[in-house]
Amino acid sequence: MNSRLNPRIIALSAAFAMLGLDQLTKHWALLSLGAVGTTIKLAGPIDLTLVFNRSNAFGLIPDCGEFSRWALTALSFAIAAILLGLMLRQSTSIMNAFGFAFISAGALGNALDRLRLGAVVDLFDASKLQFVWVFNVADVSIDLGIALILLAALLPLLEPRKVLHGKD
Repeated sequence: MNSRLNPRIIALSAAFAMLGLDQLTKHWALLSLGAVGTTIKLAGPIDLTLVFNRSNAFGLIPDCGEFSRWALTALSFAIAAILLGLMLRQSTSIMNAFGFAFISAGALGNALDRLRLGAVVDLFDASKLQFVWVFNVADVSIDLGIALILLAALLPLLEPRKVLHGKD
């Protein structure tokens, strides 16, 4: 029996942990911050502000009411399903598998908000750093996944190349 853990199972477990953390922080924000716009000032660069985001990342898609809600929810579920399928393929590198898993977790976390609440719960306010958007753990998970996929693509380019010399 092989006692080594399958890296894809670890990636999937990390994604579920990220999804759980996302949902727990949003639940806490809803209970503790109460009203939309409520802010808790913190000593560091991040404050906590409750925001309901009815659009997508950076507000790129205009809010078209229920159509936006259901279209973004369906898109998020479809993306998560496709990426989880890619994650489980043996031909997928481990770093890409983790990247796909984290993007899936973020997509699912935000989709669950849209299903339950009609909007995504955002709470991390980095306006002290001149970052105008409020975000959540799901957004961080998506960013982490993208970073891992980019790193997986760039690392091979940093390896020294073998130069084949022709025979004289």
